[in-house]
Amino acid sequence: MKDIEILKLLSVPLTRDKQYLLEEELQRYGAATNWVIKQILKQSLPSRRRVIEVLKNEFSSRFDKRHQYLEDVVITASAEVVQHRKLAKTVRSMRDKTPYFRPSRIIFSQPIIKLDEKAVTLSLSDGNQLPIPFDKRSRNRLADKISSILRGAKEGEVNRNYSRIRITWNKEGFADIDIRAMRVPS
Repeated sequence: MKDIEILKLLSVPLTRDKQYLLEEELQRYGAATNWVIKQILKQSLPSRRRVIEVLKNEFSSRFDKRHQYLEDVVITASAEVVQHRKLAKTVRSMRDKTPYFRPSRIIFSQPIIKLDEKAVTLSLSDGNQLPIPFDKRSRNRLADKISSILRGAKEGEVNRNYSRIRITWNKEGFADIDIRAMRVPS
């Protein structure tokens, strides 16, 4: 088992156009995740693979045609359901409520989101790219780790040195970017 390390970066202040696109993507991701949560509970779907099999046609017509998008949403939705069930065991007020995903973050994996030395690039459903550049201070602090993650990856292939990237919106024009990376030996 490889060691996992979370690299925490900040974005530069985003332009209004980028803010609008990112907020729109956050809302879409939140709506898709909440819809999948409801379907998991309504149809009592036991595993992620079964959820993907059952929901892929309706999901592609409602939200996004990309299979990887559905996989990312299902991972987030199932994690939200598990977390809600764990909390419901101890918090009485949560027992009869449906889990709800708040649209303030998105968690994607490759090829929907790609890591570069200076930014992460989010692929939108309409085919456009949304680059989210790193803040200079946080980028410089983690420059060695980012370059070691990117080293050895071939162009056009999935980089196995990092998996999912979470973008959390701060509503002040900034975003927090967390990269789930495999710890690379020095």
